Amino acid sequence: MKMRVLVTFLLAGLVCACSSTDYRSHKRVTQGIDYSRYPGNEAYYEFTSDIPLDPSVLTESEPLVEQEPVLGEDEDFTSENIASTYGNYGDVVVNVAAHKFKLGPKAARKEMSVFQKSLDKAYAVALKKYRPVGFTYAMSSVGAVNPLSDIEVRCMLSERSANDIGQATCTLFFNTIKSTYLELSQEGK
Repeated sequence: MKMRVLVTFLLAGLVCACSSTDYRSHKRVTQGIDYSRYPGNEAYYEFTSDIPLDPSVLTESEPLVEQEPVLGEDEDFTSENIASTYGNYGDVVVNVAAHKFKLGPKAARKEMSVFQKSLDKAYAVALKKYRPVGFTYAMSSVGAVNPLSDIEVRCMLSERSANDIGQATCTLFFNTIKSTYLELSQEGK
């Protein structure tokens, strides 16, 4: 019986010794294959209009102003043709100013909702007064212990609007946030 077990282990060891444990010998080499010639790699592009010869990002000229069509009574909205907005596409949005608002060390959901209301109102006021192109804002919590204790708001406009009316727009935006927040906070108490 011991002989049978010994012979079994000896044959198993012989079989293992004859087999290859180097898996690289079975791997196929695919480094020299050019995958661009296979079907299914062709990209299909459909252009609705001609590609402009000079990009609007590099030129200083103003985009062409087209008259908007008069809508009928049954038309609620119009879809915007993406190809016609190429003149506005190249305008870059830049950070004009940033301001940190302190909501207090114990700021919670109530203070944040009041701040959000004042932020929405300030955005509407600045947008209505100056009509800046590409006007938007970014809000982030920067409080150390309580994330809602300090809120940083960044005022962003398109590059052309930032050069013309950027400081005035952002100043009005931040002042309106502050005054509206104080007003709404007093009403809530």
